[in-house]
Amino acid sequence: MTSNPDYPDTRLPGTPGALAAYCLDALKGGWGEDWDTPLKNAVGDLANEIFSGLHRGAVSVEGLGALVRELADQGLKGRADALRALHADGLSGAALEALKARLDTLAAQGFDAYADAVTRRKAGIVFTAHPTFALSKAMRLALANAAVDGAPANGERLEHGPDSDISLVSEHGEVKEAISRARGALTQLDALILGTARRHFPDRWHTLKPDLISLASWVGYDLDGRTDIHWGRSIAFRLEEKAVQLERYAALAAEAGAGDMATRLERAGALTREHAALFEGNLDNPATVVHAANALTAPHTDRLVSLTALIAELGEAIEGASDENKPAFAALRAEMASAGLGAAHIHLRINAAQLKSAVRADLGLEEDEEDFGRLALARAAERAQSAELHAVSFASVFLEQMTARRQFMMCAQFLKHIDADTPIRFLLAECETPATVMGAVYLARLYGVADKVDISPLFETPDALERGGRLMDRLISEPAYRDYVQTRGRLSIQLGFSDAGRFMGQAGAELAIERLHILVARALARHGVKDIEIVVFNTHGESMGRGAHPGSLAQRLDHLLTPWARSRFKAAGVPLVHETSYQGGDGFLHFARQELADSVVLQTALHALDIPDGNKADPFYAEIDYTWDIYRALKSWQEDLFANTDYRNAITAFAPNMLVKSGSRKAKRPGAPGQALDLSMLRAIPHNAALQQLAIPVNVSGGIGASTQSEPERMAALMERSPRMANLIAMVMRARTLTSLSALRGYARLFDASEWTGRAAWARSPAMQRAFLDLAGRLSDQSRHTALVRLANHLSADLMKFDQLIAGHDWREDPDRYAVEALHAVRQALIMQAFLIISRLPGFSPRHDLTRADLIDLVLALRIPEAVAALDEIFPEASEALSALDAIVEPSTTDSPALRGYPEIQARIIRPLEQLYPLMTQVSVAISHYHRAIG
Repeated sequence: MTSNPDYPDTRLPGTPGALAAYCLDALKGGWGEDWDTPLKNAVGDLANEIFSGLHRGAVSVEGLGALVRELADQGLKGRADALRALHADGLSGAALEALKARLDTLAAQGFDAYADAVTRRKAGIVFTAHPTFALSKAMRLALANAAVDGAPANGERLEHGPDSDISLVSEHGEVKEAISRARGALTQLDALILGTARRHFPDRWHTLKPDLISLASWVGYDLDGRTDIHWGRSIAFRLEEKAVQLERYAALAAEAGAGDMATRLERAGALTREHAALFEGNLDNPATVVHAANALTAPHTDRLVSLTALIAELGEAIEGASDENKPAFAALRAEMASAGLGAAHIHLRINAAQLKSAVRADLGLEEDEEDFGRLALARAAERAQSAELHAVSFASVFLEQMTARRQFMMCAQFLKHIDADTPIRFLLAECETPATVMGAVYLARLYGVADKVDISPLFETPDALERGGRLMDRLISEPAYRDYVQTRGRLSIQLGFSDAGRFMGQAGAELAIERLHILVARALARHGVKDIEIVVFNTHGESMGRGAHPGSLAQRLDHLLTPWARSRFKAAGVPLVHETSYQGGDGFLHFARQELADSVVLQTALHALDIPDGNKADPFYAEIDYTWDIYRALKSWQEDLFANTDYRNAITAFAPNMLVKSGSRKAKRPGAPGQALDLSMLRAIPHNAALQQLAIPVNVSGGIGASTQSEPERMAALMERSPRMANLIAMVMRARTLTSLSALRGYARLFDASEWTGRAAWARSPAMQRAFLDLAGRLSDQSRHTALVRLANHLSADLMKFDQLIAGHDWREDPDRYAVEALHAVRQALIMQAFLIISRLPGFSPRHDLTRADLIDLVLALRIPEAVAALDEIFPEASEALSALDAIVEPSTTDSPALRGYPEIQARIIRPLEQLYPLMTQVSVAISHYHRAIG
């Protein structure tokens, strides 16, 4: 780092640690203490100082890169500490001891009580490929090692960012590894259950088939908003997963001494792998489809599509086995009965709109009948009762153009040719009408899979959560639906914390979801539905903004399905299966080490075996009129915020362009060609990530202050007396710690034309003056600046009330807060540098339909990679290939090697811009460490 002698400035230290300390000290000392310093902005002031340092030579981009890595490493260490704390009971052995005690207590109640507790499924772990792969696989393993072993979080000095080759195939590879460790943990759980039974019931223990927790995955089967997953890819994945499980069974059978069974399983696995390879081919070619389909469906001595016979064979083997071999046979039988012919159960998912499109004609509905209401429900119920079975082949799948129909055909093919025993979950995203569910039942009957497919509406929008209770009540009252669920023996629903939190705030979403849990329990009791179980799949991410409580794993599970809600299902006499999700790279982190996977399974088992009677003493429920008023006010505040023009403009203006690619799924839902980004198109993960990158995770921290302002004393008292409210506010307080309106206002200053005009007035050269004035001109409409400032003002009014409510909790002193603000300050300086660089671009005639102003606007929107690519086309580097032109004999004074490119623009504009952008996105990843997840 060298100083510019014209602008001497030696205030910024040179080493990363010293520079980090300097920045943190500047932030701590930069807050105004008196009423006469209201406009002081410590974050923005530090950003200006760093920007000035870049211009004056007091700090380099490389130096800032080292600073970002220093702060990112600190954040990674904190993230490892948080992961260790989340799994404290699992890693310490406390969860194992508690589970042993719980199993002994159940065994003391007798064999029947014990068997009912451990052989009927009560919980599920579901893996999804949501785009949360913002860290490389190597860094996630380092993070897991730090949590488990106490190793340095980044001892290998890995880059903070994603792998470069994220694809659906790589995501599927990762989910297989996570499932493998989860399966290993379940093996240990089953051994513990059987071992406890053996001690208490020495003559009957071997009859048990433990099945407390299931594993499932929708990686490769989720078509909600995706058109890039070919049906053949789903078949190949399912066959690959089958082969993995067959190979596992073969190894377990060999260890148990069942050599003949192991050989049969090995041969079945090898054949399955051959079939999987055939479905990897080009299945848009009919000839390839014919070859793959005929191979899969043809009779073969090694073909295995059901485990029923093998499970019976194991039962006979157990009866005749020695005491030494019985546990291994019993464990293998239990796993076969639970897992079936797959590494995990599968969830197919489509959108409700795709389902409606598929059945509209069959139900005789006009295209303009958008509500899909009573007429649609009546006709769907009638068709479901009278549906004539349609035989399906792979030709049917190949020719079908409607996604919903094709997916039900796929279910038929899965069940006929891959695994005839294991049920399939069919999820309907954005489900808001009972007719949608009934339409799915009709298709299931039409294609002969209704006895093996569990159709599950997903409630995730505010309207769906508000009306979900009535929707389920209406469905349960419909004889055709009741006949379907009673035939299946279960009713399945899914609740989406992630999207719900985007629209109505996470605290409001959590309250709405708890209410829907309770309403469904009441509906089942009111209609006298018996002899079925209720499957409640609460799908959530790893961040607070997507439903993850920042406390312990037990607190997280209670946050997703509260003790009170669980007690309502118990009161209704309906057995409960509670499934939770582990989404993408951040979710798979809990399974990156076997010790972490063991912790998840042990603590999930403890939660599943604890069905409370309900905490009626909690004033949250005793004072339901008051708490419901809070919910209504909070929901209204968050919905108004989502509709707020300033909020929508602030989030979409540039923040999404600061994010790294973190998954194979697109960040926004499809829109019309050329359509500008609208907030409703932005999916939940990039939406929440954008909030993180603006320092305003207000879908968690916002709204409580405004919603409780009429009776703040009562709310403060409720927080003290109510465990339910205290847990909710703990999450809000953590989000408040990471909310910085100073950082938000710092981003607003970047787009303030007056800031750049002011710099022009102090510029010491005409070139710099022109550059600053050009920037001011491009920002003269002040739209982004105005939106950000007005949003900050709006949020300030609410957060001040919340700060008064939690007086005594000094969240400002949290070191994470200062580190995050320092990262924002660094990035703001980098953005100012990028603005300055592009403003120095010389004028040129329009090329490639782009003008100089267009290129400046791309950089102002932080679409820097696009700007660099365009600049490289307009101002290319000198090409070595062009040196061959020097061999032309004819003399010329208008051509020389130096004119065959734009080396000066490349060196002064393009390459410096290219250098800045990766550092900006590294800041994004570093900030996500302090939030413990992306998005």
